Amino acid sequence: PLSASLSPVVSWNVVNWLILYIPDDDMAVNLGTIDGSLYDPEHGTWTPLTSSSKNAYVIANVGYTLTLSAASTGTESADLTRFQVKGGDLTSFASLDSDQTMKTGNPGITHISDIQYQYVPSFDDAPGDYAVTVTYTVTAP
Repeated sequence: PLSASLSPVVSWNVVNWLILYIPDDDMAVNLGTIDGSLYDPEHGTWTPLTSSSKNAYVIANVGYTLTLSAASTGTESADLTRFQVKGGDLTSFASLDSDQTMKTGNPGITHISDIQYQYVPSFDDAPGDYAVTVTYTVTAP
């Protein structure tokens, strides 16, 4: 019998890649209003303004680190030592006056579903509008 054969070479390339995704519903968070009802005069303590749980996703083909930073962006300046976050590897509230590592992960899909923001009121909070922009940054070596 007659025959013929050829052996084409099929190739491709893979680069390191990362995707950071925060659902639209979690991109704007309103913590509420600070008023006198949050202060407990008997104990001299404030009830913090705390968000419900929020979500973030990291999808990657490499190991990664997810860090958060914050900047006060409202008409009044927020005290970032009292603006806090928890979730992922942060198992308790940590101030965002300095960068915080929220998650260190491996290749695959990571869903962080327990992110909460908190602001601890003070007598130092002047009347006005406060806002903090939180920046999520995912990096890989």
